[in-house]
Amino acid sequence: VALIAVVAFAFLQPYLPGQADPNLCAVDPATGIQYRNIAPGEKGFIWGSNAIGQDLWARIWAGARTSLTIAFFVALIEAVVGITVGVLWGSEMCIRDRLYNICDNVPSTIILILISYVASPSVQTLILGMSITGWIAMARFIRNQILIIRDRDYNVASRCIGTPTSRIVVRNLLPYLVSVIMLRMALTIPEAI
Repeated sequence: VALIAVVAFAFLQPYLPGQADPNLCAVDPATGIQYRNIAPGEKGFIWGSNAIGQDLWARIWAGARTSLTIAFFVALIEAVVGITVGVLWGSEMCIRDRLYNICDNVPSTIILILISYVASPSVQTLILGMSITGWIAMARFIRNQILIIRDRDYNVASRCIGTPTSRIVVRNLLPYLVSVIMLRMALTIPEAI
């Protein structure tokens, strides 16, 4: 409940009355000098101000919003791509170990540096950069789980009666992995932050 309340407040905070702009440098109207390093609770600053007069309360909640947005989209992209590739790889539909080796052996730092040179700095670039290599761990994890459960009796029986592989994956394998996938996504969010 506390976690949900904090996440909800992070997104509702800018719409509440009396909230400062996180990028605004507040200036003392009497002197024309910025409010520098104001103590918490003084001059309308709930948590004080930084060295250039920005409200720390507003900046912390703006940072929380940005971090949570990035983490959510990175986790979503990693889950969709990772689950799809992992299921295809584990059920031996079309993906072999060579694709994984190619993707996994390129250092993610090199990819991030290349993206930073090619794309303009933005939240979307950060999400793209973190997602390009992040799905590999999820795909390998899903593949290992599929390999564990794909040869169980009920799956073998389904194959024997001619059930298509896609139906076996959707009906027999993925429902078994829902809790594991949710756990991996829950761990991906703080990792992205």
